[in-house]
Amino acid sequence: MAIITSDIKGRCFSDDFVGNDRNSIQLNGINNRGRTNSCFTNDDDVNLPKNVDDFSKGLRPTLKDIVKKIPLEDDIQNDGITNIEVTNDESQSIENGQKKFEGFGWIKGVLIRCILCIIGAALYLRMSWIAGQAGIILGICVILLALIVVVITGVSMSAIATNGEIKNGGCYYLISRSLGPEFGGSIGLILYIANTVNGAMNCVGLAESIVFLLKDYNFSLIDGGINDIRIYSLITCALLQGIIFIGTEFENKTQILLLITIILSILSHTIGAFLPVSIDQLKHGIVGLSWQAIKSNLWPDFRNGNSFITVFGVYFPAMTGIMAGANMSGDLKDASKSIPIGTMTSIVITTAVYSGTMLLSSVATVRDSDGISIPMFSNITGKFIPPSCSIDKSCKYGLANDYQVPLTQSAFGPLIIAGILASTLSSASGCLIGAPRIFQALCQDDLFPGLSIFGKGRGPTNEPYPAYFLTFFLTCCINLIGDLNAISEIITNFFLAAFAITNFACFDSSASKSPGFRPGFKYYNKWLSLFGSILCIGLMFVLSWITSLITLFIFAVLYLYLKHTARNVNWGSSTEANRYRKALMELLKLSRHEEHVKNYRPQMLVLTGNPAARQCLVDFAYCISAGQNLMICGHVVPYESSVSATECIRRLNLRMTDWLREQKTKAFYCGVANKSLRSGVQGLLQTVGLGKMQPNILMIGFKTNWLKAVCRDDEKDMVQEYLGVILDAFDSNMSICIFRNGNDKLDHSMSMTGVYDNLLLQLPEINHTALGSGLHDDYLRGVAVEERRPVAGTIPRRSFTKLRSVNSVINLTSNVKKHSNVIYSGTSRTNLGKKFRCKIRDGDIDVWWLNDDGGLTLLIPHLISVNMNSYLHGGNVRIFIICADTHDPRETKEQMEKMLKKFRITFSDVIVLVEQEVDLYRETVDEYSGFMEILNPPSSPEKHVIDGKLLEKYDKKIKQQLRLRELLLEHSAASHLVIVTLPIAHESAVMSPLYMLWLELLTKDMPPTLLVRGNHSSVLTFIS
Repeated sequence: MAIITSDIKGRCFSDDFVGNDRNSIQLNGINNRGRTNSCFTNDDDVNLPKNVDDFSKGLRPTLKDIVKKIPLEDDIQNDGITNIEVTNDESQSIENGQKKFEGFGWIKGVLIRCILCIIGAALYLRMSWIAGQAGIILGICVILLALIVVVITGVSMSAIATNGEIKNGGCYYLISRSLGPEFGGSIGLILYIANTVNGAMNCVGLAESIVFLLKDYNFSLIDGGINDIRIYSLITCALLQGIIFIGTEFENKTQILLLITIILSILSHTIGAFLPVSIDQLKHGIVGLSWQAIKSNLWPDFRNGNSFITVFGVYFPAMTGIMAGANMSGDLKDASKSIPIGTMTSIVITTAVYSGTMLLSSVATVRDSDGISIPMFSNITGKFIPPSCSIDKSCKYGLANDYQVPLTQSAFGPLIIAGILASTLSSASGCLIGAPRIFQALCQDDLFPGLSIFGKGRGPTNEPYPAYFLTFFLTCCINLIGDLNAISEIITNFFLAAFAITNFACFDSSASKSPGFRPGFKYYNKWLSLFGSILCIGLMFVLSWITSLITLFIFAVLYLYLKHTARNVNWGSSTEANRYRKALMELLKLSRHEEHVKNYRPQMLVLTGNPAARQCLVDFAYCISAGQNLMICGHVVPYESSVSATECIRRLNLRMTDWLREQKTKAFYCGVANKSLRSGVQGLLQTVGLGKMQPNILMIGFKTNWLKAVCRDDEKDMVQEYLGVILDAFDSNMSICIFRNGNDKLDHSMSMTGVYDNLLLQLPEINHTALGSGLHDDYLRGVAVEERRPVAGTIPRRSFTKLRSVNSVINLTSNVKKHSNVIYSGTSRTNLGKKFRCKIRDGDIDVWWLNDDGGLTLLIPHLISVNMNSYLHGGNVRIFIICADTHDPRETKEQMEKMLKKFRITFSDVIVLVEQEVDLYRETVDEYSGFMEILNPPSSPEKHVIDGKLLEKYDKKIKQQLRLRELLLEHSAASHLVIVTLPIAHESAVMSPLYMLWLELLTKDMPPTLLVRGNHSSVLTFIS
């Protein structure tokens, strides 16, 4: 049975291309409740979705199914019974008889968890200290600054969270799916560490409170100080981890108990602030609500090197718990709804609680008290009179010295102790249960090798037990620090970095203007998110620039690592959306500007056919483009235009794009279905490109089997198609390049068959004998390479006629290199495809500039010699020109060198040959006669393929090509690349096999040769 499946982009495939999930099951007997009978629906309408799940379970039909009226198999069965595909997790739960976990709502899952994670030890141990250091005004500013940061971050997080369904991973999932794996993986690891450190900080806070309380009873484990704090924090961590191991639902029930305890402790402190003070409270600096206390605590009094920034650094970690609800995204019933409501509500509630606690402490307590005398106020000014211990900062009580002011001030002290224990336990629990889930999601995405074991989970809620153990171990190690303030500085920096990335993710997603970014939470602004991101980064450096640099360095290292090693994922990130938008905007801008010769770039349409079969041609063309210029691999697929052909083109496009990326070739692939090569190329010439990004050069491979094909009636049209492509390039005012790979072929598909079948080297149901390649290169397989004619120096001297004496003046013979080991036709078959990837040191590039075509013949060898990716990088460029016998060769050479320097063309030598009438070598004449006997057999005039009148008309042109062949063999036979100006003639000659004969004479028995003809528009300029 063929099951139609759909990918995330809505494209549908049959099981011919997408494998079915063998582990999935289908349950029959479920009523089709999503379908109703009306005038708009009927049983034959396969386009009707049953329910929302159809959009994710692969039940959507293809357009072909709808248009052709082919319903899905088993889609409609007996009496409306339909097949429902069940995922592996669902089927496993049903088979085991387990009740599937439905998830928490926004109150239990987000609101309570965020409140409990935000309200921690700082509420009882640091708010009175903040009031004593910063005073009431700056204390409120500290709270407001933190509020601004978390509100902006909460808004940004809510916007991202409501832009589709959210899976496990919390903030990491939001960032990675918004900005991509590089940002997500980097900040995800930092966020995991931050939550782990935050959990350890709360454990240390609890231990600190216990040690302080036990001092009143003169009890200590070791030293009553840092070591006792370490031991108690380790015990606390182990207790919490045991609760978490039991399960999420049990842990959530304990959170309710802790919340009730915290509420009672807050009420105790609030009520105690309004009760009359006792003598003991007065001795501890608590004077009750009074204007004198307000006046004395209104302004800051920073001590021990503290400042506004350090005070903010101590308070801000408490507010980082806003992500506790998001971290449980995988356990929420509706994360997109729960996260915004729960997070924003918790921010408002907890900010009010922290502000109230600080104000109640500051309006009823003085800064310094010795614990013996009662605080005194001036009868004249009403100001507080500090005790004598304030002079040497030795006071033990008061806002600036005593961390336990809320305990002393409360109506019932044990409730404050219980509140400290409950808040610390809940905050630590939230971090210890959220951090492993972040790490689990990170490991499930397989961004870092070797960590996949931590991505595993068990049970209906997918509990991350391996990540639990790792987090527990790390938390215990951090607990050994034992200093709450030191941990606060680290945690503040890490969370600010996470907040900055979250805000930037919202800004980037919104700025990309992608239609896919449609958050349900509308109360966001991209510029506000950008401001929040900048604010977070600024606060990072203000708090601790050293720690900030370390954080950014860690992030940069992780980012670069993931950029180069992360697997290719498609998460629809804003990075991709921005890349598209930027490319579109730049293309539109580019199209509005008139082209200038200084900005000319060779933009090539290379008729490669299947690029994998003609890697030599692809690699050679890439030596010119080098990823800095447009290169399109054109492929005329010999199919009639049809739906099947379109599907084949799509498959080829996907395969060849992947192949080009694997070969590290920065080029595009473009295929077109057409039985006619010429018509297909015409379609490419008319449609390929966008705006100014259109090809201006057509590069094709030389058709090496033309001589055999032109003499056969069933293959003669192939040559005409090939010549028609050349003529169409001229008519389209495009430059043209014809490349011949020495005596080696360009097509190696036969030798690759069976090994690289996935590259579609052999198209199905194509008769290659009848159609030829349908491309540009020979499809001749297994033809032995002909013997090379001798190079210059081995031809008998008697066959040469004297050349003009200018040769001895310019010393041309010194430029002829006799490389006896250079045999281009002897390349092994296994290395043919990589021939132009092997760099040649000090290679020779000979350029025969015979006509002024605008300078393209000079520009191409320059690019080949300077491009780092070229196999002839740093090669020696020799320029050959032929001047009339009426010109002085020395003067011509000087002028040419001067012009090349003005054009900034790198060259090693300029060689001037004098045009004169000389007799051709006997071998040349015999070779030409051999060609003519094949093309125009003397005994069979009816089989002539070249018109005799055409031969008479171009007799002089033929002799020029023969003479040029002799010069090429004499001077360039041992070079590594020869670039020659492509001859051009009237349409009647170009469409004749005579033109192929000219090209054969210029390239036969030569090294790799490129025939170039510009469109006679300038591509070089003197202008700076």
